[in-house]
Amino acid sequence: MTRWPALLILIPACTAFADDRQGLFSSPTWEEGLSTLALSALGPLDSPNAGDDTFVKIRAGGMFMQASGEITVGGIIGGATNILDFEDTLGQDTDDFSPIGSITIAIPVIDLSIELGYMGSYEFAGATTNTISFDDQTFTGTIDSSEEITMYELNVLYELAEIKFVTLYVGGGARVIDIKATITGDVSGTTTTESIDAIIPIPVAAVGADFDLGKNISIRGKLAGMYAGDYGTVIDAKAEIGYDFHRLFGVFAGYRLMTFESTEFDVEVDAELQGFYAGAEVRF
Repeated sequence: MTRWPALLILIPACTAFADDRQGLFSSPTWEEGLSTLALSALGPLDSPNAGDDTFVKIRAGGMFMQASGEITVGGIIGGATNILDFEDTLGQDTDDFSPIGSITIAIPVIDLSIELGYMGSYEFAGATTNTISFDDQTFTGTIDSSEEITMYELNVLYELAEIKFVTLYVGGGARVIDIKATITGDVSGTTTTESIDAIIPIPVAAVGADFDLGKNISIRGKLAGMYAGDYGTVIDAKAEIGYDFHRLFGVFAGYRLMTFESTEFDVEVDAELQGFYAGAEVRF
């Protein structure tokens, strides 16, 4: 509660002082120490990195995703397979690129941050001559198929502790996976297209850590996951490095791995998605 008067006084000066903040690989002078002390009143993240004392963070970038896995829609018909591996059964190209983005809001009074993110939309398509079962129908001939996987995330993180230049977080959230599977092929002599769509929301628990390597460089990591039986299981891990040109602007690059499985919905899915991402962020 006592931070708000300090915020009103220090906002005009924050931009001037932020670029002088120090980190793990440097030692602040006496004057720089005063600047860091003053800036600590501005927000919930009191570490010395230049981008840590802002209230709203907006990110935009892109991710190159590689996928593996399988889907099942309906039971087995005759001798056809209904467990459809993306590559081996359906012959799909499982690489794709998508824009990504997020917005994070910090609540300084309770050391909480809330992030709502768009993890991208990825389409994997291909063709096969395997006889398959899909949605209780048997497809033969040359079969075209595709999966479109769109993912969203919600993270609510509490700053658990700050030890020197390391900040630890705990919290929770959710991953929402929207998957649409489409098959086109011959069914009893007629060219047929079938599409099935399922939205799978899975709650997660999460932990995270930020490591400040200097006044402009930081390494961040986050691990989230949940086991909920047939309803859904998800593991989501990422690590990234960020560089702050200014307290209001920075860039980032990282690697993300996500696995999820669910047999409770119309589309039963067991998939792994991973790849590199990069982008820029603005902060207020």
